[in-house]
Amino acid sequence: IVEDGAMRGAIFESKEGRQAILAKVVIDTTGDADLLARAGLSFETDSDPTDIHSCINTAFMIGGVDMDRWLGFKTGDTQGFKDFMARGRERLQYFEKPFVSWRKDIALFMGPRLAGYSAVDVEDLSEIEVRSRRLTVGHVETYRQHAPGFENAFLMLGAPQIGVRHSRRLIGENKVVRGQWDDGMVWDNEIGVSTSLAPKFPNISVPYGALVPVGIDGVLAAGRHVACDTNSHSFLREIPQCWLTGHAAGIAAALSADAGIAPRELDPRLIQRELLRQGAYLSPSTEAAAAAGSRAAE
Repeated sequence: IVEDGAMRGAIFESKEGRQAILAKVVIDTTGDADLLARAGLSFETDSDPTDIHSCINTAFMIGGVDMDRWLGFKTGDTQGFKDFMARGRERLQYFEKPFVSWRKDIALFMGPRLAGYSAVDVEDLSEIEVRSRRLTVGHVETYRQHAPGFENAFLMLGAPQIGVRHSRRLIGENKVVRGQWDDGMVWDNEIGVSTSLAPKFPNISVPYGALVPVGIDGVLAAGRHVACDTNSHSFLREIPQCWLTGHAAGIAAALSADAGIAPRELDPRLIQRELLRQGAYLSPSTEAAAAAGSRAAE
């Protein structure tokens, strides 16, 4: 629901029919920027469809396994392991190795990761749903027939929903980009700090503007569709980073609603002070600036 250039709420369907929820500030945490897309905004969607960060899949777990035997085979029989993986790829095309889980009799599979599909196309999503389940069954059968330690394996759990890594990225007031990784740039309007993609890079400062969409008021974005380039999206889409941006968006929305102003008009120092009060981590320079601003205000 958009009035006078500002998002005022959302229409949704439930068992009670079609209803609307109005809000002083809306936060889009759909992951695909669905509310913002319905409002007519443009987005960045560029990514390498073959890269793991663009793949879509369902995860699953196999029970009744002996992970010690499997790991012994994987590390001790190099040729046998290569032959097994080649057999799986020949049979299924997309073939995954298991991860060790919290128990030695349960194997975790984070794939098969399917490439070349769109997370905002219902035909693609339907195909992924069906194809992923068939590949899951194929994995169980192949491992049970040919993998040491999986002779008594059974499908324990299939993920209840598809896992999407990338679809749309916000065009925001600010943007996290690859260029800031090397020098450890700290944004003046920082609202969070993320670990970088690798230890050789400094931590990544996330600006408030990455949550503020260009072209519309009354709404903030949080989660994997915040404003960033494809390189930075590879880690900003992860769960801790979604916590980070969600925490900041919630505080910013509350402060904006209380003050009766648009989120883009909010002083970032107010957000920083409340984040620090609630125990969030910010860069030392940001923490010092927020504290100095607080003393000046007193």
